[in-house]
Amino acid sequence: MVDDKRDQIIGAALRRFSHFGIAKTTMSEIADDLKLSKANLYYYFPDKFSLIEAIVYQILEESDVTINHALDTITDTLSLLVRMLDIKKEYFEKYYMLVLNLQEMNISDEKWVQLSDKMFRREVEVISKIFRKGIDNGELVTFDVTSTSELYIAMIRGLAMFCDRAVPHALIDRDELLAIIEKQKQAAAIFINGIKR
Repeated sequence: MVDDKRDQIIGAALRRFSHFGIAKTTMSEIADDLKLSKANLYYYFPDKFSLIEAIVYQILEESDVTINHALDTITDTLSLLVRMLDIKKEYFEKYYMLVLNLQEMNISDEKWVQLSDKMFRREVEVISKIFRKGIDNGELVTFDVTSTSELYIAMIRGLAMFCDRAVPHALIDRDELLAIIEKQKQAAAIFINGIKR
């Protein structure tokens, strides 16, 4: 079945990328791991970027289940924002080596810019749902949800880039991640207090 083979390739690539790194993994090695011909591998994924993109989307789909559960079960806005930060932390820890590798890729390349923009737009959609829920249940004042969501995400990302570091974009280790998440939670509380009814 096509989807089974595709999923097997994604799984093999994820294992290799996580262990050896993206740059040091070749498409031939992934094909060898699965006893596939390179032609068969390229039938599913014409290049390494398309394979990386598929892995990113699979991880996002996996996280959607957790995010949607939180949206369905948590009622107050701050608790939802805190849960989103905890979900990010969980996925960062689960896919730590992959995240480090992705940070080292050439993000100025147009393909990476587009992928990064898609991920940003997805994050805006999730935060917008949280803010709309807060407005609808009377917890928050009325405001422009999209622009406020973009501002919130910029603040959270800014903390991740600059928190306790002289050099932005430096690689984050697990201990630093915990400190950053705590500061992001504090910032989320301050942010929400500013738009509470």
